[in-house]
Amino acid sequence: MAKEVFTLDGGKISELERLGVGNFDFLSCHDEGDEEQMVSTLENIHLSYLLAGCNVISTNTFQVNLHSLQEKGISVQDGEGIVDRYIDIAHRALLRYEGIKRSEDFPLFHLCPLEDSSPYEHLEGFQQMRNHLGIVHPKDSVNTREYVDSFDLSPGGWGGIPIRRCPGRYVAFATGGYSAAFRDFSEYSGVMRKGGAPGKAAPLGNAMTSCKPQNQQYDIFISTPTLHADDQPPSIKMIPVSSRESGRERGGPSREAAPNRHLFNYGLEYYVDVGDEEIISNCNFKLGAYKRNEEKLHLFSLLTSSNVREVLTLYSHLVKCGGHFDTNVVVSFYCNDGQHIGCSGYSFVDVVLILLYLDSRNRFIKAIGLNCVSIDSVRELFAPLTRCISSDGTVDVDAYGSPSGELSGLTKTILKGLKKNRFLGDIHFFASPNKSLNRVTYDYEGGEVHFETTQERHKHVCNYVGEWLHVGLSGFGGCCYYNPYDISLLDYKLGQLAGGVAVREKQR
Repeated sequence: MAKEVFTLDGGKISELERLGVGNFDFLSCHDEGDEEQMVSTLENIHLSYLLAGCNVISTNTFQVNLHSLQEKGISVQDGEGIVDRYIDIAHRALLRYEGIKRSEDFPLFHLCPLEDSSPYEHLEGFQQMRNHLGIVHPKDSVNTREYVDSFDLSPGGWGGIPIRRCPGRYVAFATGGYSAAFRDFSEYSGVMRKGGAPGKAAPLGNAMTSCKPQNQQYDIFISTPTLHADDQPPSIKMIPVSSRESGRERGGPSREAAPNRHLFNYGLEYYVDVGDEEIISNCNFKLGAYKRNEEKLHLFSLLTSSNVREVLTLYSHLVKCGGHFDTNVVVSFYCNDGQHIGCSGYSFVDVVLILLYLDSRNRFIKAIGLNCVSIDSVRELFAPLTRCISSDGTVDVDAYGSPSGELSGLTKTILKGLKKNRFLGDIHFFASPNKSLNRVTYDYEGGEVHFETTQERHKHVCNYVGEWLHVGLSGFGGCCYYNPYDISLLDYKLGQLAGGVAVREKQR
């Protein structure tokens, strides 16, 4: 049976900006009036996404981490309160949605059969519902008909069986990469280079070793089954370089003594002025936030990852968290072209296959995808992956086309082990593109990220759903500059495909 299809939300910060909310984070908001406005507006944004047809809303916590707290002079304890408050806002929005759905008014907005409606009518119905509920922001003056006409939306696009849409609604705790707090867009590059003048330091106590690179260095090891222990589960460990177990010191285990142990220090070359201890502390801060609020959350989401070492560091610490993360982890990557993660030379396909291999016994991961990428790169990134892994989880080892990168040797080693993962068919793949981003370049000398943008009208996620279904995707959403109107249009498109009818959109 085909996987259920999920609809994801769009941007939060870009939506707050569109609505003219200047102070849109608790890290910099000190005026109670502004704070109250922000809380109300953000909650209504979450609610609008749910009313638009979104299955998963994510908290506005992408940039909140130990570095941003230190930079603003905020203690870890107060920072935990900030994270908890963002989670409460999203949770309240979900509770409000569930109450609205149970109300007598809710069915009135869904009486028009899909085959008899147009995208104009669908978007107008969405806007009428929000007006009726009193949640349209005063500065949200979108003309729905003009908005639909601003895109070259194409009908149809999927010739397969009708899709099955997920009926549930969920809250995901969103955490960005550590560099998301550097405020220089370096989260797109994968380069951990802070730059700029340091802010006022706050007393961080024992919750964090320090927000400075540490002397302690780690080796990451991935273990694969040996020839004589084929049922041995894969494992990942972060081991201090100074320890005997690492093998760096005299007397440590030799490569010959542990032929199934693979050193995985990839991505370390991009840690310019950040150390492993700093990243580990930040991972523990984010994992702790989820565990502290897990009764209000459904998913833990690592967004827009661009440094492979940081991703593997987080995964190694998931292992230590026991039963808190059971098929509820979402990992998304930023890729700068049709092959590579961030601005690195590491292959998206290789890293995803390695993650899935490590997860074959743990079963933490619910979904893997792309976030904030150029819409043109999505098919090219996923096609080689889904050639290896069919929708039912069958692995075709021979279909792996080595990109001749540094990870290809390890990938070939683990593919046969991955073939035994009977839960592989349960993994969802998804994409949430940026609305205007084409690609980025990183100036290593100046430490700056440069953007190339596009304004092509046809490049809306609605026009790519059919194409992406063909390469195995089952989750669709948007990132920067996608707003609730866009998600409502996506809801219309997926509704068409669920009916199995490529409805011709009505003309004006």
